[in-house]
Amino acid sequence: MSFHNITAQAFAYLKGSPPEDGRPVIRLPHKDSPVIRPYLQDLHICYLVDSGESYEYIQNHHLEEDGISEDQLHQIGLRNLNHLVAQRNATVQRHGQVFTFLMRGDFEASAILLDGLWEGDFRKYVTGDYACAVPARDVLAFCDASSDVRIRELQVVIDRVWPKGDHLVSNEIYIRRSSKWQEML
Repeated sequence: MSFHNITAQAFAYLKGSPPEDGRPVIRLPHKDSPVIRPYLQDLHICYLVDSGESYEYIQNHHLEEDGISEDQLHQIGLRNLNHLVAQRNATVQRHGQVFTFLMRGDFEASAILLDGLWEGDFRKYVTGDYACAVPARDVLAFCDASSDVRIRELQVVIDRVWPKGDHLVSNEIYIRRSSKWQEML
């Protein structure tokens, strides 16, 4: 895959913090390390490009080669993620007391990053503060944060996926208040 101007094709991708289980961590030179942007306590944003058969991480040297900043990459990644949601005809389905966001399996959790969905499209499902779970890259479930019954149902979604699921993100529930996500306390 050619990486010339590769950053223009990047998608913002939500990633959980790796577990601290004592296994060795690979240390890479800065230029070869993936671009990682802190998001919330246990969540980070990486940037991926579809190489046709798999996704490739944008590395710091790609920023230098393309002459862009991390902030510019972030804006590109969000814009491309928004386009991907539209291209894949993403849908919301009700499951019991919660709603799930579906878009063919690898960027659902990343939709937590798209303010336009939460302030616009999803408002027909929840009128107050949101509660959201993103246990794996292909799972995003949400509900009204004021309902203990619905919050418990979000926890059931997490428990079905965690800890043996594929491409895990987080086992936390997040609350959106004043257009910002935070861990539920």
